[in-house]
Amino acid sequence: MKQNFCPYCGNKLEQEYRFCPSCGKELKDEAATVEKKQSKPEQPVKSGNSYTILTVSFVFAIVVIFLVLRSNQRPENEHVAGSGAQGPAGQPTEQMNQMMQSVLEAKAALEKDPLNYDLNVQMGNNSFDIGRFEQAVKYYRTAISVDGTDPDVLIDLGVAYFNVNKSDSALYYMQSALKINPTHPQGLFNAGIVHFNIGDSLQAIDYWEKLVDTDSNLPQAKTAQKFIEQLKSKLNKS
Repeated sequence: MKQNFCPYCGNKLEQEYRFCPSCGKELKDEAATVEKKQSKPEQPVKSGNSYTILTVSFVFAIVVIFLVLRSNQRPENEHVAGSGAQGPAGQPTEQMNQMMQSVLEAKAALEKDPLNYDLNVQMGNNSFDIGRFEQAVKYYRTAISVDGTDPDVLIDLGVAYFNVNKSDSALYYMQSALKINPTHPQGLFNAGIVHFNIGDSLQAIDYWEKLVDTDSNLPQAKTAQKFIEQLKSKLNKS
């Protein structure tokens, strides 16, 4: 049986929708669904390249945590959650309908006021949350061209850049955020992540230790402490 998917985000469509329950895009008749292409799973990156692999479980934990932690997070129950945001028989919940309507309204408002700071941050957050990082970069960059003083937005821009494989830009904006707030927990945590992934383990440890020294009870600090211990143990054995 041919399976239908959203042509914009690839979300599985159990039935016909006017709007995709995942990304909120309007599904026009001529391009409402597409057949999802089969692809091979991504291969682990070899340690000889720019990314240094220590252990599969360690790297996997870092990548997963990095992808889901954004500084300007909305409450968990407001996130786009794929199938978790659907009701019985795959029907979008009222919450999802409201979110899609909010996205459409924000996009319409931006057409009239393209340099609106709050709207660009909102659209950047929406794009980030559904994994459309290139779009998130565009919206966040527009926002900081208006006001570049919010470290949360700068860090989120850095995370978005990291996820489109631009580590130099990721570090630039994270470091810009840390100049504004040198003890920003998410900034220190994410800067360590980026340094780890470009092979600079000692600099990664340095950022994480600063985070732990700032407040060891923070969730990010507790995670960073585990990373420090694993990384130091691995380095001592090498």
